[in-house]
Amino acid sequence: EPPEMQRFVDAITDAFEDMLVLENAKLWCEPGRALVAEAESVVVRVDLRKDKALYINDGSYGCLFDAAHADWKFPMRILRASGISSATLEDYTLFGPTCDSIDTLPGPNLLPEDIREGDYIEVGMVGAYGAALATQFNGFGTYETAEASDTPFATMFGDLATGSAHGAFIEKDLAR
Repeated sequence: EPPEMQRFVDAITDAFEDMLVLENAKLWCEPGRALVAEAESVVVRVDLRKDKALYINDGSYGCLFDAAHADWKFPMRILRASGISSATLEDYTLFGPTCDSIDTLPGPNLLPEDIREGDYIEVGMVGAYGAALATQFNGFGTYETAEASDTPFATMFGDLATGSAHGAFIEKDLAR
């Protein structure tokens, strides 16, 4: 669980006060990732499953840059047209589409044990930087954007959303 927002502000203020430039500098900053973490989720498709390895259509060169290169752990959940999946979770390694050796998210990536090809995974709380850090490496990196007005399925500002909060646009697309 992340600390209260005030702790971020206090840490920034304290560090700034210890800097030698204090007399001739103004502090302009905002804890951007903390403020907008819930602003974006990325929905990826499972293209292939081999034991505990899932091959997905996004990865370390795409919106999941921070999950791979900064080793950030984002909340994940399965999105399946039937809505029914195993309650037992397993740890999976996720591999992106580029065939590059660093296009991997080692985990832990806890997802239902019955996840299969064709399922979708919602990776939550990627904030404003997911799409901004994506590249066109090896020809990948085009995205469709959809807007949902539901609550995030994971939050750092209070209780977790309950029920099916992944939006009607996902259900409609999965039904095709």
